[in-house]
Amino acid sequence: MRAESAVVLFVLVLVVSSVSFVVPVGSSSAVDTEGLARDRPVGAFGDDPVRSSAPADPAPNPDTLAGFARVHDAGITGEDVRVGVVGSAFATGGGRLADDVTDRRRFAAGAPGLIADTSHDTAVAEIVSRTAPGADLYLASIGRDGGPEEYADAVAWLRTRGVDVIVDAGSYFPATAEGRERLNAVAAAATENGTAFVTSAGNYADRHWIGEGSEGWIGFANDTRYNSLGDGAVSGSVSLRLHWSGTDSYDLYLYRAVDGEDQLVAKSAADESADGRHTEAIDATLPVGQYYVAVRGGPDANGTVELFASHHDLAISSDAGGMVAPATAEGVVAVGAVDSVTGEPQPYSSTGPALDISAPDGTATNAAGEFYGSSAAAPLVGGTLTLMLAEDESLTPTEAQRVLRDAAIRVDGRLYLDTASAVRAVAPASSVQTTRPPWLRASANESRD
Repeated sequence: MRAESAVVLFVLVLVVSSVSFVVPVGSSSAVDTEGLARDRPVGAFGDDPVRSSAPADPAPNPDTLAGFARVHDAGITGEDVRVGVVGSAFATGGGRLADDVTDRRRFAAGAPGLIADTSHDTAVAEIVSRTAPGADLYLASIGRDGGPEEYADAVAWLRTRGVDVIVDAGSYFPATAEGRERLNAVAAAATENGTAFVTSAGNYADRHWIGEGSEGWIGFANDTRYNSLGDGAVSGSVSLRLHWSGTDSYDLYLYRAVDGEDQLVAKSAADESADGRHTEAIDATLPVGQYYVAVRGGPDANGTVELFASHHDLAISSDAGGMVAPATAEGVVAVGAVDSVTGEPQPYSSTGPALDISAPDGTATNAAGEFYGSSAAAPLVGGTLTLMLAEDESLTPTEAQRVLRDAAIRVDGRLYLDTASAVRAVAPASSVQTTRPPWLRASANESRD
């Protein structure tokens, strides 16, 4: 069923974006815009009280695959295990990856197009192939404009192919709470039916804010009732999501700062809900300018609200959180990214209670060069689970996750991937040599679960 969205887009908006899982699932209908330009937080744009720190340059990368080499040297390569990778688009070409792909299918209307960017998803599949070179690889692409339906079809197809592990390094932002719940349900169902599901935690630490709502314009920090997009002028695709639960009501606003009275660009008041969860969504392509976000609560509103800007940093962001579907699904393994030299958490990597384990990014790939982000960390964990299942095919997803955690190195409450120890735990008679991951520095606060 198509849900009606109440999203206003003014003349400043050049094109309504149509990006994978970012566009509204339903149709859009205009609402009365008279007077909306005056409906804004007072003093909305000035000197930002909080600025996100500039992202650090990626550190030089050692061999993030060293732990896998020790397992491969013991003759464990993932043979007879089937691994599925979900992504927007893949380019196997005539390289080594093409030889490793057993089957592939596209679940999207229309051709991918000549300018489709395949580097991200191809790099994910490449890392899976290199970490488990003996495994059978299945690729399911949902296209740039894929939605929850295409996603469900892709995962269902992989399950009919009997895959043992699914790796999805994507983070998705459907425009409705129903779409978000469906994505989580698809991933959770896979684990419940015996398929290990690995996903990235996301890279939204600086693009996410969570806090207490209120009646009227909510304060993001120090009673500041607006949140700037980016550090200065921005342009191009803007995608905003506001999530909350309960019976409160909130509206989402996007403004452009100009001389005189700031201009309202878009407002979302659709309240797309499912089982007590709510979502407001704005998607637009904008000309160069300075923009900010504001949120207004209805009468007696006081619950927790969560704001995402999937394409831009927020001037005021939260230290913890920033995970979305399918990382928030029950039973999945959500993977965060850490620096491949120091082992320190990457500042852009999302965190929160749903984070299960961390692994290094920065692996050198043919498809994308040095590959950074939690998308680069997730296939390392997927490859580890594949090698574990090659030695003990009876492992359930829950059991495999427990072994993965028990074998991990704990530092300051965070679990770090130890591939050799995890495989050795399920294959104690093997010749796998367990040594400390070279990318993780020793710490006085280190322990094993």
